Amino acid sequence: MSKRWFAVRFLVAALGMGMASPVALASLLRALDLAALTAGADRIVVADVLSVQAAWDGAHRGIHTTVAIVVRESWKGDAPVSGQLVIRQPGGTVGDIEMTVRGMPVFVPGERSLLFLHRSQVVGMAQGKRNLRWQPAAQRWLVEPADHSEVVEVDGKGRLRAAAPDRGEDLDGLRGKVRSLVGN
Repeated sequence: MSKRWFAVRFLVAALGMGMASPVALASLLRALDLAALTAGADRIVVADVLSVQAAWDGAHRGIHTTVAIVVRESWKGDAPVSGQLVIRQPGGTVGDIEMTVRGMPVFVPGERSLLFLHRSQVVGMAQGKRNLRWQPAAQRWLVEPADHSEVVEVDGKGRLRAAAPDRGEDLDGLRGKVRSLVGN
């Protein structure tokens, strides 16, 4: 058998194996507890979403979303002088084109959220955004559970398992926990 024939057979076999192999497109995100979210944030705020706008980057290769928020309470870090912040994150929809980044938080104009931010990005992806819901009967804000659909926990033996869902709680209680972690 000639070297050329062997090289052709090897190339065909290698290509066949490559096409038959599934492509792994997943990644894992480790679950962050309240202490880790607080430590990773340079700013923790309760804020209302003013606007959400997606646009192509300069090279027209990716879509980024810009979220304008107005700060209602600042639990860690200085409150912005203007009262507003801008969050920029990958993904979004422009026209008929959608770029999805699994695990990123979704923002809706008009919603109120508790945000754990580091350099104007949400800490721990969707884990760092907790939506707030007004409970009229009790006259208080409730903090909805964090989105743990894309996160895992590591047990004592290094094995991965789906992260346990958080429980919702009232905003006043969570404010006290975060302030004790911050040292305020």
